[in-house]
Amino acid sequence: MLKFLLTLSLGVFCVSPLQAGDITPVTKSCLPGGKQAHCERWVKDFKTALDLAQKGDHGAQVTVAFCLSTGCHGAVGIDRVASCSWHLLIANSGAATVLDGSNLRNTCRPMTPAEKDQARALSRDLVQKIYKRPMVATDQM
Repeated sequence: MLKFLLTLSLGVFCVSPLQAGDITPVTKSCLPGGKQAHCERWVKDFKTALDLAQKGDHGAQVTVAFCLSTGCHGAVGIDRVASCSWHLLIANSGAATVLDGSNLRNTCRPMTPAEKDQARALSRDLVQKIYKRPMVATDQM
């Protein structure tokens, strides 16, 4: 039942491939308490990384993909499809490392076929938007 509810909630946030290039990941409001300052720093760092990632910065792209898969200490909404799409973009960047390939496989392989298709569509849009070229077929999912 929990898997069904999680899948259903993820489906609400799915974006059609035509809109995928315009997705902006959601940062969260940090909860008051002992970890608030740490969370707020991650929110700020994520916004900076997202801006740089959209300009082609490899390290920033890795940070964005990581935060989308882990939530970066509660600062960012977890979005496996978006994280996978950023990993696919990194694989298409020309600067990918062996670790990037491993991150791509670990993030994308557990996803459903429908989620993988959404990630591919989003990554095609991101590659076109950032690198001004079509995506190279390096699908390691």
